[in-house]
Amino acid sequence: MNPKSFVFFDLDGTLLNRESKIEPEVVKAFEQMQANGHIPFIATGRSPLEIQFILESTTIDSFIALNGQYIVYQGKEVYRSSISTDTLVRLKQATQERDFALSFYTANKIRATRQTTALKEAYAFIHAPISLIDHSLHLTEEILMALILSTNTIEDVYFREQFPELSFYRNTPYSIDTIPKGNSKATGIKELMKKTDLEHLTTYAFGDGSNDVEMLEHVDFSIVMANGLPALKEQASYVTSENTKGGIIEGLSYFDLI
Repeated sequence: MNPKSFVFFDLDGTLLNRESKIEPEVVKAFEQMQANGHIPFIATGRSPLEIQFILESTTIDSFIALNGQYIVYQGKEVYRSSISTDTLVRLKQATQERDFALSFYTANKIRATRQTTALKEAYAFIHAPISLIDHSLHLTEEILMALILSTNTIEDVYFREQFPELSFYRNTPYSIDTIPKGNSKATGIKELMKKTDLEHLTTYAFGDGSNDVEMLEHVDFSIVMANGLPALKEQASYVTSENTKGGIIEGLSYFDLI
């Protein structure tokens, strides 16, 4: 059966509850969505490794990970984008000079340059294991995303000014998602639609944070959680309840997806 639409879900603050889990009623809603011909996608800054528990506990088999840097549709990879080695070398030096940790993300690995308090707090914040240490992964493997581990928001300006070839998304108090400039969840969606020859499909997206801006602007219908950023809610097709108060079910019902 040809799909009727693609529906994209951010995770933290959107699809997941306070314990970084999916509520049982949302799992059932996904099954109903798919029975109705609508394909759910995870659209997240997290890596494929960090969403395995969702893939294993739901019927979802499609995702846009690492803020659009890595895409899988129905279990098969369709797209990936990497950061240049030269840029990563400079980024690592800049973080070392400030005593920050830097995590490197491949399609199947997460490695950090050092252990710091911010690193521990960042992974605890999303209930994920602390990454292993490897100072040179960026020299031997393709890095799709980097994560700057820092609570010093003043330094955020430095990175934006000195690395114009990168985009930075501070999604937690402890970390900054880092990907090539111009890339986002939205560019991931564009690549997905093009490579699957399904550009005619209607698209929906649920989100709440700064790395959801481009995605929510790009899709046909944007659903923003009540706990989302005020600027997102101003432009939303629909503002649903908080992620911990049934917002996903409400939004799906409003658009007759379930």
